Amino acid sequence: MLSSIQLTPPSLPPDVAFAHLPDLSAHILLPHDFAAWSALRDRVIADLPNPDFYVREDDEQAFFEAHTQPRGETIGVFAHGALVAYAMVGFPDADSPENLGAVVGLEPRLHAQVTHLSSCMVLPEWRGRKLQRTLLAARLALAHARGRPLCMAMVSLLNHSSRHNLLRQGMHIAWTGVIDGLQRHVAMIDLQHGLHFDMGDEKLLQSDDFRALQEACAAGYTGIGEVRDASGVRLRYVRHLHHDRAPW
Repeated sequence: MLSSIQLTPPSLPPDVAFAHLPDLSAHILLPHDFAAWSALRDRVIADLPNPDFYVREDDEQAFFEAHTQPRGETIGVFAHGALVAYAMVGFPDADSPENLGAVVGLEPRLHAQVTHLSSCMVLPEWRGRKLQRTLLAARLALAHARGRPLCMAMVSLLNHSSRHNLLRQGMHIAWTGVIDGLQRHVAMIDLQHGLHFDMGDEKLLQSDDFRALQEACAAGYTGIGEVRDASGVRLRYVRHLHHDRAPW
């Protein structure tokens, strides 16, 4: 049985994305916001249940600057003037070895269309308000405005919540492998074209079976969902159908 995922999550400009939460406001962070951004990360990273969920960059100042204009943007969410969440997008150079399009095997001509959905963090007391979902929609809007529809995010194999959020919003696992010595998925969404797959060719794989997950992606399977039961978390992979409109 053949099927398609045609719809993408709603994309919302940052200035309207939080209109439904009147106690919050959002704007693009500027260089003077670095200290508040770094302090928020201190709190969130210290609270992570597993250090593999997020490995801090060696040079945070450079990382922040790489996600400001013109190379990227960082959305800040504020409550009464205090930063409570942020989300980053990066627009990597087409010939950069860090471009995730190169990592997952996209044709070089498509690398200039790649957007990195980079770090996104929410203070613990502000979780449960769908801020990550809203920030994803806002970031997709920024990618669309830049004409870079191939949006990609790295996620730890152990971070079930982040992976679940990405899959629930229409992204899929396009690649699994090692990046900077860390086992990572690359989740992806194409804002211009849907995902076409064969529902009759399905695999359910344990979420911690790195070799099996890596081999499935290499064999042309795509992770589109998960199953949680007494045996743990298993990921649902189906055969990705390549055709003349697909980017990979």
